[in-house]
Amino acid sequence: MIELGELEKNHAEFAKRNVRVVIASLEEQEEAALTQRDFPHLIVVADGEGKLINAAEVMHPGAGQQGEDVAAPTTFFINKQGTVRSLFRPKQVVTRLSAREVLAAVDEKLAD
Repeated sequence: MIELGELEKNHAEFAKRNVRVVIASLEEQEEAALTQRDFPHLIVVADGEGKLINAAEVMHPGAGQQGEDVAAPTTFFINKQGTVRSLFRPKQVVTRLSAREVLAAVDEKLAD
């Protein structure tokens, strides 16, 4: 959750760019509500059944600690029209973009 805290701390920079940060998590609704409470400037979407994650094809089969399927930490950059302009999906499940890297990509990929 370090990454979520970093995104939350930079919420003013995202707001300046009219960017909303949406997190899709394999949590059930109750857990997602707690995450939302902890990170009020992010939008947390509960995806306990994995429907969104499967539709986006970001499930990483067998990558969990017990060999379970886990969601690959994928970052989509979607413009105002709903078009995916870019995405970042690391080769390793533990790799994520920093808030600074996300902001730089927003400036590069989503600039009007």
